[in-house]
Amino acid sequence: MKKNLFLLFVLAGLVFTACNDDDGSAIPENAAAFANPAINLTTENTTVNIVFAAPTVASGSVTLDVAANNVVYGTDFTTAPAISGNTITVPFEAGVSAASFVFTRIVEAFEGQTKNVVFTIASVTVDGVAIPDATKTVQLNFGETPILTNNIAPEVGGPMVPNQVFVDLSSGATTAVQRASWDLGFYAGDDFRVAINGAVKMAVRQLDTNDMTQVVAVDNTVAVGEGGGAGIVNGNPLYVDGPDGNIANTAIAEVSATDANNRVYLVNLGFKVSTVAPNVGSVNAYGDARGWRKIRILRDGSNYKLQYANVDATTYQEVSIAKNSAFNFTFFSFDSNAIVSAEPEKAKWDLSFTPFTNLTDFGAGFVSYAFQDFVVTNRKGGTRVYPVLNSAGISYADFTLANVNAPNFDLTTSIDQRAIGSGWRNGGGPTTLPSVRDDRFYILKDTAGNLYKIRFVGMTNAAGERGNPSFEYQKLQ
Repeated sequence: MKKNLFLLFVLAGLVFTACNDDDGSAIPENAAAFANPAINLTTENTTVNIVFAAPTVASGSVTLDVAANNVVYGTDFTTAPAISGNTITVPFEAGVSAASFVFTRIVEAFEGQTKNVVFTIASVTVDGVAIPDATKTVQLNFGETPILTNNIAPEVGGPMVPNQVFVDLSSGATTAVQRASWDLGFYAGDDFRVAINGAVKMAVRQLDTNDMTQVVAVDNTVAVGEGGGAGIVNGNPLYVDGPDGNIANTAIAEVSATDANNRVYLVNLGFKVSTVAPNVGSVNAYGDARGWRKIRILRDGSNYKLQYANVDATTYQEVSIAKNSAFNFTFFSFDSNAIVSAEPEKAKWDLSFTPFTNLTDFGAGFVSYAFQDFVVTNRKGGTRVYPVLNSAGISYADFTLANVNAPNFDLTTSIDQRAIGSGWRNGGGPTTLPSVRDDRFYILKDTAGNLYKIRFVGMTNAAGERGNPSFEYQKLQ
């Protein structure tokens, strides 16, 4: 299936003015740029955008020089508009902020091959007037050539936090998923385990029955904790998945090969995504309650069998759910009564930006509690992370491959999917808003063994609205 992959752009915002010698009128010169120096091609067709510092005052075109490395135009790739010689001319209309062309990859690179095409902005012409521009390039890689440096602003969606966003550092790809679009995740590994959606504050409790035809009473204590201090309400840690990401710590017990051992569970579906904007600097992630279900999970050979119904029903629905070893989980939604897509393949993401159900001690023991601006690492796929504090005596800019402490990746805290968690930002207080911590950065080993240094640079947009994180990273080599 064809899918467009849009490059994000960060512009210098410089607008110049050139004079027309014939009549003395001014024609604005317009800076154009690609933001990222490289992108890995993950789909057949990629729309490449060229963004201007200001809307164009007239129609015109951008001329790009083209350099192909181990690929041939017409055989390995094509473009629209077409390349003529070693250039491509991309037209645009008046009053637009971007021009674009479509790059079609015909072949892929095999392991060990280097295949790419580099596009360089040669000039921008507005209404027939050539405008000199600094050299700016983007390299489109046919294989999984890790990106060396990048800046990413995950599309979390603002202070109602509608999305979970998965990030793959080596390709620079991001995947935004509506966080209430799934309910259960069926583990694809050797164990038979089922996860619940902590991004919407789901909770479950095992019942003393394996009969799905029995009516089940709602139990409002089966919930993620709310409130604070000694006044915390609910929050039994047994009703939520272990927040460290260890698959052995799911709230739903391992699915037994003996059907009689698999109990019915009461499921609190948590909350819808809120539609009410909070005050600037705050987050309002949770809206109306999503209701309740009862479920029972059995083995179906090497796969799963899910039985589910409303709590007051005396009949139930049943669906078989297959394991797919390319993913950490297969996801199911009660809203659509179907298997749905959520996480990318397990080898194709490293970080996830999401609301998160964690465990916190407010002074009376650990309780479940919802956190915002949370970053989860792909523990099950093999991602490992450890922090570096500036007080250790080395800055982000000066940190190199030689400074990596490899044994740190084996620490329990580095394996934990909360290795970054909420530690990248300050929580704020009665008179202060949350903010990015500038006293630390992180070293990450991805699922392929690539090493990166990561620094968080923002958590709000220009209007101060949360749910707009940004970070930069660089491959260590």
